[in-house]
Amino acid sequence: MPKTTKATATGATKHRPHKTDRKSATRRQAKRAPAATAAPANAKAGSVTVPIRQSKKAAILGLLERPDGAAISDLTAATGWQVHSVRAALTGLRKDGKELIRQKDDAGVTRYRLTAAG
Repeated sequence: MPKTTKATATGATKHRPHKTDRKSATRRQAKRAPAATAAPANAKAGSVTVPIRQSKKAAILGLLERPDGAAISDLTAATGWQVHSVRAALTGLRKDGKELIRQKDDAGVTRYRLTAAG
């Protein structure tokens, strides 16, 4: 009778460790640079810091506070957003408790503005 070869238990389970298994945990973690904090120009006075750039939501609010308000095209130009994103931002302002007035001007363009109480 011919002999059959069987894999030994130790030979069947042997495998090479993966490269990631050999690396230490510290090498896998990316080193983060400390966050740069902007110091105000008048730090000695201890005043409140001014944001480096205006947020897009603040830009929308500024346009809506004008006496004649703003059209969707004004808001898209100021933010760089698409029309549906500007409308979603207006909905978000309404949900935040701001009262928006929607009116059509003489040219038929819909303009949005904040109420005096809003």
